Amino acid sequence: MKSILRWSLGLTPSRIAFSLIGLLACSEADAPVEEPGPAGTGGAGGAPSSVVSSASTGALAGGGPAEGSAQSTGGVGGEAAGPSTGGVGGGAAGPSTGGVGGGTPGAGGAEDPGVGGSSGGGSAEPVFHVFLLLGQSNMAGYPKALAADKTENPRIKVLGFDACAATGRVEGAWDVAAPPLHECWNGAIGPGDYFSRTILDHYPAQDTVGLVPSAISGEKVETFMKAGGSKYSWILSRAKAAQEIGGVIEGILFHQGESNCGDPAWPGKVKTLVSDLRADLGIGDVPFLAGELLHSGSCAKHNSLVNQLPGLIPKAYAVSAEGLAIDPADTWNLHFGHDAQVTLGKRYAEKMIGALGL
Repeated sequence: MKSILRWSLGLTPSRIAFSLIGLLACSEADAPVEEPGPAGTGGAGGAPSSVVSSASTGALAGGGPAEGSAQSTGGVGGEAAGPSTGGVGGGAAGPSTGGVGGGTPGAGGAEDPGVGGSSGGGSAEPVFHVFLLLGQSNMAGYPKALAADKTENPRIKVLGFDACAATGRVEGAWDVAAPPLHECWNGAIGPGDYFSRTILDHYPAQDTVGLVPSAISGEKVETFMKAGGSKYSWILSRAKAAQEIGGVIEGILFHQGESNCGDPAWPGKVKTLVSDLRADLGIGDVPFLAGELLHSGSCAKHNSLVNQLPGLIPKAYAVSAEGLAIDPADTWNLHFGHDAQVTLGKRYAEKMIGALGL
């Protein structure tokens, strides 16, 4: 009976008729034949598969192309729609550069967040959501971090800012995030710490958040600009380091202005900085969040300039500093205290969550 069925797959009328005659003539003692499933229904997790033979060249005996196999180099177990370079257990629709079977965030250790890769079986591909931290001391952090601030979550990564014996962090290498995110010597907490903790809850469980700290205390905005600035290429290289491992830059957090206090040209300079970064990184109009300065500080007047940015820069937002207290140890009357930094970080997160529609 098995040989008759295999022959009958040609599906010509004469073969069908002959096969039916053969089937009627078969002895009841013949062993039952397992019915083959429809072409292309195999694969991990029950996902439709474009692989029906080792060469994925077509359906059984039909010679036509396998379903979803156009321009596909995806491996076993995933239906590829369009070009795909996904590995085993694919299932991504459209272009994919995922590795074999997935890349769980954090699996790569301190130097590699393990981003990219399809999780196989048709489940969602993990995403490495990256945010740039730019500005001066209030972004880098002024108040000392407390023990509770240093609780680590392996799903939050940071690109090393400098060599830091206290954390074991290496400049330019990925590590699990904990304060200090910026200058090691200061041991401070900045808005990036509680920003990342807050926004993480709005992403799928397989996703990772990455921070690229690039703020420098005491610097004017001119230091960071492409034309004439000494740190623009440094910021760019750090951001590209995240992109090179599959990170998706989704937003920019900015807190600066104390060193440009009251400068009427400052908003235009910030606009130029943002435009250049967006263009050179190819990230489109990702949200740009600018934080207000201390309302009770010596540079409170600069907030009128901060609040001009949303009208000058596409998808720019101001983050309020209303009610936030100064650090009691600050003799400059410019820096947020510890609890104010926690609240400010959460406010950045809430604003970004709204801007991204999370």
